[in-house]
Amino acid sequence: MLITDKNELERFSDGHRVWQGIPGIEHTKEGRTFITFYSGATGETYGNYVLLYRSDDEKNFELVAAIEKTGKFRCFDPVLWIDPLGRLWIVWNVMPGEEVYGVICDNPNADTLKWGEEFYIGRGIMMNKPTVLSSGEWLFPIAIWPSDVHEKLRASGLKDTDEPKSYVYKTSDNGESFTCIGGSAVKDRRCDEHMVLELKNGVLAMYVRTRYGIAVSYSYDRGVTWSRGEDSGLKGPCSRFYIGRLESGRVLLINHVNFTGRNNLTALLSDDEGKTFPYSVMLDERSGISYPDVSETDGNIYVVYDRERGNRGTLEEAYKAAREILVAKITEEDIINGALISEDSYLKRVVSKLGKLADGESDPFAKKELSSEELAEKLISQGGDVVEEAFALFPFNCTSVYDIDLKKVESLIKKFEESGKNDAALLSQMISIIREAPKRASNENPIIDAIKSYIEEHISEDFQISELAESLRISVYYLCHMFKAVTGITVTEYCNSLRITKAKQLLINTDETVKSIAQKCGFCTAAYFAEIFAKLENVSPTEYRKIHKKEN
Repeated sequence: MLITDKNELERFSDGHRVWQGIPGIEHTKEGRTFITFYSGATGETYGNYVLLYRSDDEKNFELVAAIEKTGKFRCFDPVLWIDPLGRLWIVWNVMPGEEVYGVICDNPNADTLKWGEEFYIGRGIMMNKPTVLSSGEWLFPIAIWPSDVHEKLRASGLKDTDEPKSYVYKTSDNGESFTCIGGSAVKDRRCDEHMVLELKNGVLAMYVRTRYGIAVSYSYDRGVTWSRGEDSGLKGPCSRFYIGRLESGRVLLINHVNFTGRNNLTALLSDDEGKTFPYSVMLDERSGISYPDVSETDGNIYVVYDRERGNRGTLEEAYKAAREILVAKITEEDIINGALISEDSYLKRVVSKLGKLADGESDPFAKKELSSEELAEKLISQGGDVVEEAFALFPFNCTSVYDIDLKKVESLIKKFEESGKNDAALLSQMISIIREAPKRASNENPIIDAIKSYIEEHISEDFQISELAESLRISVYYLCHMFKAVTGITVTEYCNSLRITKAKQLLINTDETVKSIAQKCGFCTAAYFAEIFAKLENVSPTEYRKIHKKEN
């Protein structure tokens, strides 16, 4: 699986990739930086491979290794880790199979890197660094995802005995052997992506990605049993985060703050074991920012993350995405001061940025077009959510939805589902309608414009999304789906953003009561207004007025 020959590595170079993302980082005490991420094919699918880059000056990065498994497999979600013995680990996942593998380089500072034999670690998916306990053991966070996550890619690898949980594997012999000792089944988790933090009182805290942000589960017996899990209060846009203890003893969190999507990636610092994070510094405010990982060396904190991976749609759409791997270098002093004050600190440094494919490289998105009948048969044979797959292949944009008979499509969907989802003739009819809808220029967004206009006109009212959809003569499903696809945020998030903006203006420029402002901005109660305002601004409306109100 591991490839280090320079000639062979040429086929993994920038000109052969259309997308990239999910990075990891380590920085040695001698000053060498390693960054990993994965790519391959057109997205998260068969043919994915892992890449490893190296730099000795934090600026120029060289591809030094790749990991792939040929055939109908994918290698993905790599993790970099320097263990207490100073060895560099690359850990990666293989699907189908639900298998986690690793390989170790004993001397990551050598001119020529020498790797040991690849070895099996555990069953599941590992996406974050291990935790070294004060008692000497190492805990590896490995999850078994629910069966509906990447179901088609995993079908041949799942077992009846697989119980979805955020597990920990323990090694007490420096990685010679691994034992799964326990796990937590946090409600509403998504891809788990869990990390374990040992608190100073010996309790283990497991932080888990969920649909509502970040949950926390506790273990009082060193990882064997775990509490049910609860909302940690650390919000997030359902994306990977980083949490870990720094050399100083403080807890570092890298997360999205005051977000409207995957934006506003921020470094936060806690000196009370993660109960509060009073110090913060913005790393990158842009959209499409995600999946941070951290390495600390001699007080310098290195944060790697990705931006606009480019793994959806067509080649043309991929080219429009940034497709960057970036790194920031900060210190605790920067975070405490809320700005970069350390001489060597920097933000948004590009490690890898993809351009166009090399001459002669074929479009990986191009596929032989099947007839509607052939496609219907294929989708049914594959199983899964067949209708959803059909819409993914032929998505509506804001103009094409007006060019088809939505009632006809919805009627065919209902009949297809009533048929047991195996009537190829009904599915073929539906596919024929949606694939023939004219696809006009993507910058024409009449529905989105109409949605925004409606919201602006009714911003002071507590209206329902169903009322908005009815006024535009489209279903709530299509309205919400298209608005999120085009803008990156939900209709509710957009409404709240406009209402909060209007409320700020009234708080600063008038003496109206908070209750009156809440009503004028379309909030059903002053309490709900205060709750939403505090979530977005981290202060109450009254405190905001005190801070910002203009003097007459």
